[in-house]
Amino acid sequence: MGAPRKSYRLWVLGGVLRALCGLLILAVVLLLLWRVYFSGILPKSMKRLSPNPTLKAAYAASGGELELFTQKQATITKVDGYNYGYFGVPRFVFIPAASQVQVVLRYNNSTLKKVQSDLGLEAPLPRGQEIFDVTVVSVRDLTPDDTTDNEDGNENIGQTRVVPTSVQVDTTALYTYFLYTFDGVDVGADVLAIYLDIYYGTDYSQKALGTLRLYHYQTERQSVRLTAKERRALTD
Repeated sequence: MGAPRKSYRLWVLGGVLRALCGLLILAVVLLLLWRVYFSGILPKSMKRLSPNPTLKAAYAASGGELELFTQKQATITKVDGYNYGYFGVPRFVFIPAASQVQVVLRYNNSTLKKVQSDLGLEAPLPRGQEIFDVTVVSVRDLTPDDTTDNEDGNENIGQTRVVPTSVQVDTTALYTYFLYTFDGVDVGADVLAIYLDIYYGTDYSQKALGTLRLYHYQTERQSVRLTAKERRALTD
């Protein structure tokens, strides 16, 4: 009778090991699915426009019919060996009547470690705080009647840097998010492009940690609709 009991114990042990292996595989699959499909979902605070006084005034003046648009641009920094995947802009909205753009900047927790290493910083960079200097740069054609002189570096191309009016922050398990509001950003006929610059510090003569284009005059504008909650916030 000893042999059957030994076989039964082995069978039970094998079943337990198979169950544990199955649970481990399931956990890995669920983690991968979460990472790919759900971890990048924007927090609610990042899905809505910030109703600052400038935007409220423009909304009232338009009778509730504001034009809002975005464009299809590269949304993640992609310079190999420098900032590949460091920063992203999952959402940005231009409001021409308010001369405003609102931008959501996102970076992974690993970005903080990489920037610390890249810059040789001793102290680790904290989460959920304004660590980086983020500005918007408008590139303008100073001679709009002559479009043949719009090459980079031409003296007839001007640049204007705009600092944010306000900022909101939110964090998830993997990401830190910032919603920046920039006032005084026009998208008139003389504006060729608009960029988001990310620096550590404010020495703009140095190379930025990341630069992402938000607007180009030849790129199609994609309309954005105000949600019911955004409309209510703009009338409160």
